[in-house]
Amino acid sequence: MSITNATFTIERVLKASPARVFAAYASLEAKSAWFKAPSDIETLNRDFDFRVGGKERFRARWPGGMVTDFQATYHDIVENERIILAYDMFQNDDKLSVSLLTLELRAEGDTTRLIHTEQGSYLIGGAEAVKGREHGTTWHVDNLVAVLEGREARAFA
Repeated sequence: MSITNATFTIERVLKASPARVFAAYASLEAKSAWFKAPSDIETLNRDFDFRVGGKERFRARWPGGMVTDFQATYHDIVENERIILAYDMFQNDDKLSVSLLTLELRAEGDTTRLIHTEQGSYLIGGAEAVKGREHGTTWHVDNLVAVLEGREARAFA
């Protein structure tokens, strides 16, 4: 088995203060407004403990029976500035990847530059897995922008 190591960065400038952007990550209610899954999944576990050392988990069954499981630990949180977490991603109990996710929030006048960087070790799926993760992550970040700017979040495509 070979491991594919990859890094990608997504940058967006949001018409919102760093405090508003940070708040969108800091509670389950706020995060659920933009960090969406297709409506036809069954949520099996949804835990959210936003603090250094806290855990987040989102485990769900898809219509075809596949189970996905996102398990994260928060390692560094500086209010209105940055969030750093490490997460494992599973599919049907097979570990797909281990990733380090760094979110930076930089004030730029009355906007915020969001810099989302992921460094991952992909254990299954190679370059296609990386492309899929970047696609899904871009969808989530774009939904964050939409929600904070008063627009509707998009359905997954």
